[in-house]
Amino acid sequence: MNIIGIDVSQGESHATLITKDAEEIAFKFKHNKSGFQILNSYIKPGTIIIFETTGVYSAQLTTYLKNKNVKFYELNSLEAKLRMASLRRNKTDKNDSFKLALLGKTQLAEIKNHCNKQSNSLYESLRILSLIYKQLIKCRTRILNFLRSSLELTFPELNQIFKNAYVVLALQVFRMYCHPDFLVGLTLKEMTTRVYQSVSRRIHKNVIQSYCAQVWLAAKDSYPAVPADSLEIEIISEYCDEIESYNKEIAYIQSKLIKTAVGLDDFKVISSIPGAGQLNSALLLGFTGDIARFDNYKQLNAFLGLDLNRYQSGKYIKGDTINRRGSSQGRAVETDMIRSMLRNQGKIQNHLVDYYYKLKKPPFNKHDKVALIACADHLNRTIINLVHTHQLYNYSKAIH
Repeated sequence: MNIIGIDVSQGESHATLITKDAEEIAFKFKHNKSGFQILNSYIKPGTIIIFETTGVYSAQLTTYLKNKNVKFYELNSLEAKLRMASLRRNKTDKNDSFKLALLGKTQLAEIKNHCNKQSNSLYESLRILSLIYKQLIKCRTRILNFLRSSLELTFPELNQIFKNAYVVLALQVFRMYCHPDFLVGLTLKEMTTRVYQSVSRRIHKNVIQSYCAQVWLAAKDSYPAVPADSLEIEIISEYCDEIESYNKEIAYIQSKLIKTAVGLDDFKVISSIPGAGQLNSALLLGFTGDIARFDNYKQLNAFLGLDLNRYQSGKYIKGDTINRRGSSQGRAVETDMIRSMLRNQGKIQNHLVDYYYKLKKPPFNKHDKVALIACADHLNRTIINLVHTHQLYNYSKAIH
């Protein structure tokens, strides 16, 4: 059996072919049509290709191998590093490709069980949408930070009044009254009417009046750092427009995520857990892939980096912590799920909420983050059990 190990770089790769006769052939190829033809000339029937995941750099290679129906194994970066480690430091692209090929000769059975499995197109679409969603949230947060910094110069009290600066009402108030001088000579009733006419009718007038009253009173005692004709006023308006644009994109991606995930059985199972939510369920599938491929909850924990890191040497025993070596984004989604369950505890019945408050009380007295991680562990147990048994959540059957 021929094994090709590939060390992927930006735009090109170094490869080593180890034939069934133990002959070694090193070559390079670029990530374009002519380069992949060079790679194809070394691929014979039954050839296996092994390479390390390098994000966008390895995406072209993965697509080419899938299109050509070539058997390949894409290794996790950390696992590849640990498996190729040796006492001698000799790291070159050529040497790395040889070591990857050598893994196929010596550890192929283990690699088959641990490498990234190729999933169907729905999971791939979910993964891409989830990454886009997180990127949009990150971009919006960056602009929000800029906006809050500008408001500290023009009308700092607005930052305390509006905790969520990206909502429609907050953005409209920022546009219209981002400086206390804009409220001089204006009555509260006039201000409320103007804001009400400029925002969605779905926002109750009493809510608008409550916020306007806070802004109107704060303006009387506010002392801005810049005058009302400052360039910061125009910048704030531009920030608001940019945030509004991100809001529309995020809402579109959210709906697309849920529509894509609806076709998966795993989505129906996870979203049946009270408080999990459709969006978080879709994001979790986007970052973990096909959950049915995990044999037990411990494998899912390890994938998300929730498995325990234990250290004991002689008389010293270190306190247990989670490894954090898995998918940090998937871990964050599960934390959001638990938070959502806790926020909605008055409307739902969920054994994870019961477990959280059990840990918070004596004799456990666990801190919030410790209790959250413990609940995430129980959430994974629940998800794996429901997925493998093809059941929807039932509070009366859940382990308390």
